[in-house]
This record gives sequence, structure tokens and C-alpha cells, in this order.
Amino acid sequence: MSLATGINAIDSLVYSSWTGQAGLPVTLNYQFLTAPPSGASSEDRNGFKPMTEVQKQATRDALQLWANVANIKFVEVSSSIAADIRLGTNYQGDTSSGYSYLPEPGVNQVELYLNNGGTYNTDYTPGTFGPSVLLHEIGHTLGLKHPGDYNSTGDAIDGPFLPASTDNLDYTQMSYRQSVTNRNKYPVTPMLYDIQAVQYLYGANLSYHAGDDVYAFTNTQAASCIWDAGGYNTFDFSGCTGFTTIDLHAGAFSSTRLSIGNVSIAYNVTVQGVVTGAGGATVRLNDAGDTVSGGSGADLVYVGAGDDTINGGGGIDTVSFNGIYASYKIVRSGDTVVVTGQGKDTLTGVETLQFADRTVNVADLLQAASGGTSGNDRFVAQPGSETFDGGVGLDTVVYGGAKSTYTVNNGTALQIVDNTGTDTLISIERVQFADGALAFDTSGTAGQAYRLYRAAFNRTPDDKGLGYWIYQIDKGLALHDAAGSFVGSTEFKERYGASTTDAAFVDLLYQNVLHRAPDASGAAYWNNVLHGGEPRENVLMYFSESTENVAGAASLIGNGISYTPWLG
Repeated sequence: MSLATGINAIDSLVYSSWTGQAGLPVTLNYQFLTAPPSGASSEDRNGFKPMTEVQKQATRDALQLWANVANIKFVEVSSSIAADIRLGTNYQGDTSSGYSYLPEPGVNQVELYLNNGGTYNTDYTPGTFGPSVLLHEIGHTLGLKHPGDYNSTGDAIDGPFLPASTDNLDYTQMSYRQSVTNRNKYPVTPMLYDIQAVQYLYGANLSYHAGDDVYAFTNTQAASCIWDAGGYNTFDFSGCTGFTTIDLHAGAFSSTRLSIGNVSIAYNVTVQGVVTGAGGATVRLNDAGDTVSGGSGADLVYVGAGDDTINGGGGIDTVSFNGIYASYKIVRSGDTVVVTGQGKDTLTGVETLQFADRTVNVADLLQAASGGTSGNDRFVAQPGSETFDGGVGLDTVVYGGAKSTYTVNNGTALQIVDNTGTDTLISIERVQFADGALAFDTSGTAGQAYRLYRAAFNRTPDDKGLGYWIYQIDKGLALHDAAGSFVGSTEFKERYGASTTDAAFVDLLYQNVLHRAPDASGAAYWNNVLHGGEPRENVLMYFSESTENVAGAASLIGNGISYTPWLG
């Protein structure tokens, strides 16, 4: 029966199976040899020695690591006849660290020999070469081959083979090639492709770590792959002091320090929780509905499709979403922000939201359908219908689209309408769009700036220029000082003259501001004011804020004053 799957990562490792077919559990007896078996070759007999007690215990530990991930039961026996796998050591010079025989049809027993000519097979400190040698050779006894065209004997082996990018210890203990980025340590478990292949051969161990588990990591972590059969599982990187990358997707790699990819998650494993450390982290969540507890560093979290709960902790933390801003609904309540559209994600202690088309500061978000503060509030509108009540202060609602995509109705209530709904704005002075803004404080600073600009130049203000003067007056510039700047401008002098008499100046104010001829008593009054020493800029201001001019301009700005916000 063929064991081929058409999946390169499996087929590059699978050679044979004890059961002769895929997916069947197996019980294997093993024995520690005291002498070479009767059928041993001269190579097997060369310098034979039984394993030491240290080697025996390391072998038991390595067998258990394979049993943890697959439906394999290992039973230690003393009888050589009853053993399926027989283990010893011999002298292999410098050509090999060990070798094993693979199960074959009609073969009832296989042997594993460690090289007793090297000290590496006496040191089983995690991350050293010795434990990796045992995992590699036991993999052979289970039916796994090398994933590349190499062998300690120099003989060619049959493919298929892994591509160069994955033929290394990051992916499989069966490789001869070291980790790409973590060359100082050897992996301490069967790795990602090993687990996939051995589970294909014998089935997955669904009782191993089936409850809730926490996996804690440090900066110096040796490479490992996590197999977990169920429960609520958490990756705890709080013991890592530097920057880390954490990816909760099955088959993905995480790094306990910069770019070493030393933690992988086996296929069909779900990890739902993350704890980050002090050095900051980039975290990629899966679609299971995950929980993130941020450390004191700056974290960037990419949410999945589930309902995620994220506490940013310290640092400047960012949560990133796949879609454009307008496709999400965002509601802030105190320090908590709920973002709906890619699942329903609840965020606390997060400073920035990142979308495909923009980045939003959480500080700029206020609650929809609620009152603002006593200060200058800034609301960010979402798709759908909402009510914004700014209360006192200079309050702004921000919309993501161009001004032309919205309809403004300022009747009994101020309403902003688009194809997703109708927003009602109460005590809102400014509305900002992607390409401009409208001011509705016609009796406030925006109205004063508009009327002064129009009075000085007898024309509709340009949006950029008006935006500048609104900004200045908002910041506290006195209206008569703004009027002084207008009076000193070239355009004002061209319209009113550089050396006009007081009488002529008053006549021009009536024409340009009130758009009528002066009445005799009014003209006399303003001439007396100027003769008394009142600066012309003050008189311009009086005209622009006169009851007559305010009433005359009302119809022009009742549906909002168009301007471009000045950014300084």
C-alpha cells in the first residue's frame, strides 16, 4: 500500500510504517542491548557498547516526546526477541553521530546505534546536539527518512525532497541542515513537519495536553514545536526581555528574540491566549477569539476573524485590522473600545487603531449617542445612524469620506446623511471630511472669521484662507487684530485705496459690507467715530459684526461654512 499523500511536507519524510498503512496506532516494544544481536553486521558490532544509564534515560525521554504527539505506545522490555526496536552504541568514527534501520515489509525488528566515539552522545542538556541525535534516529525507527538527497554513508536516497527553504532543523529533526537563524541551539522536540508526518502514519495523540495549558518562553529558548490536543492555551512571552514576534496560527513560527523563529505551532493546534513582555511584540492572532495581555512594551496586534479581547498594558500599543476604516463600527466607552466588523474585538489600553486606509488615534474617539465633555470634543463617525451631542466646548465630528458623498440638512436639527444612515448632531460646531470641513458655529469664531473676510474683500472667502483665520481666532486671536491684518493686506488696499479719506472709507464700507448706499445719519456717525481716532480695522470689525451684516450673511452660511482646516 502506498503511503504517498501528494503533500510534499509529508511525502518528503515518510518512508514506511510499522502497520503498513497510514493512520493506525501502534505499540512498539524496545530493548536496550547488552550485546550485539545475532544477526548484526560487522559495522553494527564494531566497538559495540551498551548504552549508559544516562543514555538510556535520554532515550526514554526522546521516545516519550514522539509518543506525546502520535498514537504510539512504547513499552520497555528485557527480551531481545520481544523487542521491535533494539538500542545500543558502537564506534562510527567521524562519519556519523548515529544510525538506525527503518521498518520494512517483512522486517520484525530494527536497531538504533549511537556513535560512542563522540562526547555529544553523552550530553543531553536541552538545546545541545545529543537530544537532537536521539530524536532524529528514533524518527528513522518509526519510518521517517531524510528530507534531502543525503546520507551519512554517501548513498543516494529516493525523493521526494523538501525545498531548500524548509530542509532544515526549524521544520524537521530529520534534516542534516541546521536552523537558518538559531544555529547555537538544536531543537528539543519533534518539529513541525515531523509531527505532521508521524501523525499521518499513526494518528494524533488526542489525550496529550487536552486541558488548559500555559507555555512560558524565555529569550534563550531552544527551538520547539507545540503539540496540544485541546483546551484553552496561552503563550506567555513575559519572560522575554527583548522584542518578540508571536503568531498564533497553526503551522506558524514565533520568535522569543529578534527573528529566530524558535517556536512553532503544530497543525491542528489552537492557541488562544498571549502574554507579551517588556520589549514589545508583533502579535498575529488566529480566528479562534483570542486574548492578549500586553506587557510594558509597545505591541502591534493583528486581529483575526474571531471576537478578540486585547489589553495593551503599558507602552504605545496598536491594533491592526484588515479592512478599510469605513467597514468597521467603533464604539468607545472610557478606556475600552469595541470594534465590530472583523469579529467583535474589545480593546483596553490601546492607543492606536490601524486600518487598510488610515490610522486612528483612540484619543480622538468619543462615545457615539452620548454627551461630550466640557472641553473641545472630537467624535469619529461610523457607518450607520448615530447621535452626537457635544455639549459645551468647540466640538467636531469627523467623517471618513469626501464632502461630496454626504448630504447636509440643517433644519430643525443638523443631520449628516450618506448611504449608510443619518447622523443627528447636537451642539456640534465643526464637521470634518476627508477633503475639507464645514463650520456651524455661525455665531461663534467661524462665523466671525467668515464675515470679517467677506467684509474686507467683498467676496466669498477661499477655503484655505478662511481655514487659517478660523484657526487663529479659535486659538485666541482678537477679532480686531485679525481685522488689522486684513486692513494691511494688498487686496484690502486695492479695494479700499491706500490713502482714502475717512468719508470715502465709510462709503466703501457700506458698499462692500452692507451692499447699499450709506444713509446720512449712519455715515455721519461713522465719520465722527473715525475723526475721534478709532482705528479703521476696528470700524471694519464693527461693520462685519453689525446686526445688518450678520443677518445678511445668515442665508449664505446657514448650511455650514466651507473651509480647509489649517494644520499649522
